Amino acid sequence: MWLGGEALSPPIAWSAMENVLLIGVKRPFEKSWEVEEYLDELMMLAENLGYRGKFRLVQNRQTPDNATFVGSGMVEKINQLVTNESLKAVIFDDELSPAQQNNLEKMISVPVFDRTFVILSIFSERAKTKEAKAQVDLARLKYEYPRLKKMWAHLHRQVGGIGTRGGEGEKQLEVDRRIARRQMEKLDRELERFKVGRATRKKQRRNMLGISLVGYTNAGKSTLMNSLTKANVEADDRLFVTLDATSRLWVVDPVMRVALSDTVGFIRKLPHDLVASFRGTLSEVQDSDLLFHVIDACHPHWEELVQAVEDVIDSITEEPIPTVKIFNKIDQLPEIELKSLRRNYPDALFLSALTKEGVEELKAFVIETFSDLIQTMSFRLPLSEAHHFHKISEFGHIQNSEHRDEGILFSIRGFKDRLGTLTRQMPELEPVASDQLQTEWA
Repeated sequence: MWLGGEALSPPIAWSAMENVLLIGVKRPFEKSWEVEEYLDELMMLAENLGYRGKFRLVQNRQTPDNATFVGSGMVEKINQLVTNESLKAVIFDDELSPAQQNNLEKMISVPVFDRTFVILSIFSERAKTKEAKAQVDLARLKYEYPRLKKMWAHLHRQVGGIGTRGGEGEKQLEVDRRIARRQMEKLDRELERFKVGRATRKKQRRNMLGISLVGYTNAGKSTLMNSLTKANVEADDRLFVTLDATSRLWVVDPVMRVALSDTVGFIRKLPHDLVASFRGTLSEVQDSDLLFHVIDACHPHWEELVQAVEDVIDSITEEPIPTVKIFNKIDQLPEIELKSLRRNYPDALFLSALTKEGVEELKAFVIETFSDLIQTMSFRLPLSEAHHFHKISEFGHIQNSEHRDEGILFSIRGFKDRLGTLTRQMPELEPVASDQLQTEWA
């Protein structure tokens, strides 16, 4: 059980590589390889917690059983395998209802978990910032709230004896639920403050574009972030290494500066409450001018992973955001497959974040995409105002400048809105036509 980030009497301790049983259910609309791939993913998730998915069972069902998710015969088979192989736990690939989990644990001799529990446990271990911890705590409380059964005596001390207010006849379960509700309300308020802070920081960001990296977990987003910005974001083969949105400056060219954000990796069957809780962190996505959808080009079923990411993006954004597909890891892709991808996805970009092949093309794409936001203007600054010249570079990149008797001639390249601000703040600037400037400089 959890409460506010503290693990409370977990059914088992996460120890090194305990053997467990993975359970999947195949519905009529699912392909066999899909179910196996889900279980492969669940195995990787479990390994993050020290569990080895040594065995797996799959049952074909029209719909899950309301009482035990799988049929009674399968429950019997599960218990027999657990006993014969001395397995430490059973993990279902789908979220179990509180009643299903309770019934299964009465019939099976070891703890029973579900995919949601495993993902939340990983997120709890990986969250580093205050905001990410609050988001995970909120999602965990929402998961645990309908599962509250045990008496939590230590909660009374945390809240100053709240358990005695309703009289000794008040049920402990009601007390626990009231405490949990108050903690969820508190976490909601905390996350709202983080949201306000992000909005303030966005307003302070001037003369800069916002681009977010999105993609299925392990697609290489963090490696690409490091390649473009030298951000030193942790990147390895574990799932969910990056939980907190990380933003770094990416200098595409002297004018085109980008706030590049690396977001949490997506995954299929991501718990709904976790997506809802991370809506704040994912607001980086909503505020972006462009999304880089990073795809593992080597994954045999990358199309399904792309769809999973797009489904989550659609659920958290109010309006469509310009998105470009970026096929990563092309250094590991056979040439014939790469040619096929290029032919089928002519608007996509192709690169290797590891070897940096294709990075220059990525920069060129950004410059071309936002070229209509940039312009070059020429001015003359009277010598009487020459002491203000140093301020001009705050509004763009000064490409040429020359001191003349009648003033300082210069051209500046920058964002149109910033150059507009420049002319309003410095009315003493005299616009000079580019052809006239070339004549005077000739």
